[in-house]
Amino acid sequence: VFFPPNTTSKCQPLDQCVIKSFKCYYRQKLVRHIISQCTTALTIDQVSISVLEAIKWIDLAWKAVTNVTIQGGFRAAGFIDSPLTSLLTIDIDIADQTNVQLVNHGDSLEQLEALLAHVRIGGQQLTAAEFVDIDSSIPAFNEWDDDVHLKELIE
Repeated sequence: VFFPPNTTSKCQPLDQCVIKSFKCYYRQKLVRHIISQCTTALTIDQVSISVLEAIKWIDLAWKAVTNVTIQGGFRAAGFIDSPLTSLLTIDIDIADQTNVQLVNHGDSLEQLEALLAHVRIGGQQLTAAEFVDIDSSIPAFNEWDDDVHLKELIE
């Protein structure tokens, strides 16, 4: 199944809120680590992150994403509990669930905001929302082009 450009975030449950929540928790760990390293580091080169630390943060961030957040992502993407539910009820359920998710996500954003008050990124102070979405414009995939790949095989 292929989706038109820029539509996957509207219809895929994980893109609705789960990934953003995960990134928020992960980046909290990252910023806390950077702040703690800065107390002993004399230069930026002395601030380091090991692969093991990053993997631990991934594990903790995933465990921090709640069932309510995941359910909210599915509801926001249009998945519902029962096909017999009326459209009015669906709209209310989606709005209510999304609000619950946003409240939970809001707490983690506030915590990240407090941490970011002590850090400058690229010489700038970023808000938590900006920091969580800092990589949103970076492509995470490549377009498949048969002509290019056939040409590579022939050469």
